[in-house]
Amino acid sequence: MNYLWIEALHVAAVLIWIGGLFTQSIVLAALARSQVDSSFGPLISSIRRWDGRVTVPAMLLTWALGITLAALSGSFSKSWLSGKLVLVILLSGLHGMQIGMLRRFSSKPAVRIPDFVRWFPGLIAASVLAIAILVVVKPG
Repeated sequence: MNYLWIEALHVAAVLIWIGGLFTQSIVLAALARSQVDSSFGPLISSIRRWDGRVTVPAMLLTWALGITLAALSGSFSKSWLSGKLVLVILLSGLHGMQIGMLRRFSSKPAVRIPDFVRWFPGLIAASVLAIAILVVVKPG
């Protein structure tokens, strides 16, 4: 498989992963702001199922293809890639944190979702913007 195919698959995996992250963060923000009852149960179950079947595999594919691209292009020594990796690690950790909150909430609906989750969608958007700039502009 040549570089452009790997890059195309990497971009597709990123889009799917980030879509799942946004979905989780928006639902968590809504749960933090609203009166929660058992009617949210099916929605949370669907999001968790989607995460296991689609979002997590997309994240893993993003990592595998990204590492492959960096190795093929010799970019590991570039400062822009270091910055990108810090942000991707942040997004990976945020993914784990969000799915953990959804898991706890689905097992104990009385659990209060912290108010700070309302910042997650903006954090994801800012991270994606910074990653796009780093990848395209390649500063430093």
